[in-house]
Amino acid sequence: MYKFAYSEAIAESSQENRTAEREVLLHSIELMEAAENAGPESREAIEATYFMTRLWCHLIEDLGSPDNALSHALRAKLISIGFFLIKASEEVRSGERRSFRAMIEISNSIADGLKT
Repeated sequence: MYKFAYSEAIAESSQENRTAEREVLLHSIELMEAAENAGPESREAIEATYFMTRLWCHLIEDLGSPDNALSHALRAKLISIGFFLIKASEEVRSGERRSFRAMIEISNSIADGLKT
């Protein structure tokens, strides 16, 4: 009985984490959409790049943790995506990249994968 209750609690906790991660990704997408409309030199662009960099640094740290339950292969792919998004964000800040579109599409794809 206790084992079942524990398994159920872990499953609920995992689902709550996925939902929270999806919500934060959707917020980053909203920020990037606003930045895409306002332009790469706008305040919205600064906010979007800052938020996305912080978000992915946190996610990469979590993905790198030995306690993370995802498979090593999936974690490695997500970490690579995170590094790409951080780099792309820096490219927007430096003027090398003028659009958030690729970052928005990638983030949408990941958020879709987190749907319940």
